[in-house]
Amino acid sequence: MRRRVVVVDDDAISRRGLAELLADQPAIEVVAAVSHEEAARWSKEWDEADIAVIDAADDRAKGDQFPGVAVVEALRRQRSSEQTRVVVITAHFFDDALRRRMREAQADYFYHRSEVADVEALVAAVLQPAPSHLGVPPESDPEALHRLGITRSTRVNRAVSFAAEEGGPSGLLGGRQGRRASARVRAAFNRVAQLQVVNEDGTVPERPQEHPSLQQVDRFVRWATRTKH
Repeated sequence: MRRRVVVVDDDAISRRGLAELLADQPAIEVVAAVSHEEAARWSKEWDEADIAVIDAADDRAKGDQFPGVAVVEALRRQRSSEQTRVVVITAHFFDDALRRRMREAQADYFYHRSEVADVEALVAAVLQPAPSHLGVPPESDPEALHRLGITRSTRVNRAVSFAAEEGGPSGLLGGRQGRRASARVRAAFNRVAQLQVVNEDGTVPERPQEHPSLQQVDRFVRWATRTKH
C-alpha cells in the first residue's frame, strides 16, 4: 500500500525538491507540499496524511524562527502518532530550544538534514525511520536552561504562543506602561510558562520575587524563538 505523504517547508525550492524526489518512489504518494503557514491552518486536511515530513525552521522569519513546531502542534490536535507519523528534518538539530519545543509538540522522529542528503536515506527516513531517531534528543546544555529558569514543568510552547498573541518579545515587554501593568503581564505570562525565577546567572534573587522579571522573560522568549533583535 502506498503511503500518503505531506511535505512542509517554507523554502519553495527545498519543498518542491523533497516532494518530487519522494513522488518518484512507487511506495509514496505525495498528497501535498505546503508552507508552514498553510500547514498550521490545516485541520481535516491532515486526515489524508499517513506521514508528515516537516522542516523545523525558517531563518528568514521575522518572528518565531521555528514555525515547524506550530505545524506539529496543529497536526497533533487532529491526529495521533499512530494515524500520522511526524518526521522532522532540520539543520538546527543541535539547537536545544528546538529540541525542547519539538519534544513538547510530540514529534515522532528527528533527523539532521545532512542525514537525508541522498535519496535512499531520505526515503528510508520517511518509510522506515531508524529507531535511533525515535523521539527528540534531550537538550545538550542543561545549565543554559537553568539560567533561563526552565525546569521540567516549564511549558515552552505555550509560553511562546502567549508571547506571540501579545506581539512577540517587544509587544509582550513594551505593550503596557507602568509598574502595575508590568506586574500583571509578568504574572499572566508565568501562569502559562511556569518559569523558575532566576537572575541572569541562574542564581535565585536575593529579594523575594513572585514572578520573573521582564529581563528574564525577554531572555527566555528570545532563546525559545531565536527572534532577531
